[in-house]
Amino acid sequence: MAALDDLMHKAKELADTVGKATGELVDDSRMKLQELKLSSELKDAYERLGSVTYDGIKAGAQNQALVDLVVGEIDAIQKSLEELRAAKTAPETGEKYCPQCGTTNDKASVFCSRCGAPLSMAAEPPKAEEPVPTEEPALLEETAPAPTEAE
Repeated sequence: MAALDDLMHKAKELADTVGKATGELVDDSRMKLQELKLSSELKDAYERLGSVTYDGIKAGAQNQALVDLVVGEIDAIQKSLEELRAAKTAPETGEKYCPQCGTTNDKASVFCSRCGAPLSMAAEPPKAEEPVPTEEPALLEETAPAPTEAE
């Protein structure tokens, strides 16, 4: 009977994990759809700006108030896009990082979803490796001190 209870418990955990992953996928799809909508609105606003500018040049008198209105609209759309992209890339609090492969895992995870390594201790997020500066040989020769007579 204990084996059946254990099996039911694991099946429930699996269903919860799948449900959570599905919810994350739906949220990600909504964000992508919103980003596409904003990108389309931005393209339309740029077209309106071009049209207003062209019409003003053709008429010989540019309507600066209308240009300013469209530019303000473009700025607002760009700000919304930047905020959406920032929210999309912001790490969630309580995430666990795999010490083996660096994959981000849910805070409730016990094992890494990518490599299966145990996540007993929460590792720090992987740090980007900083490139080690290398000097050109010609630069080394130029900066080397001149030999003294004692050498």
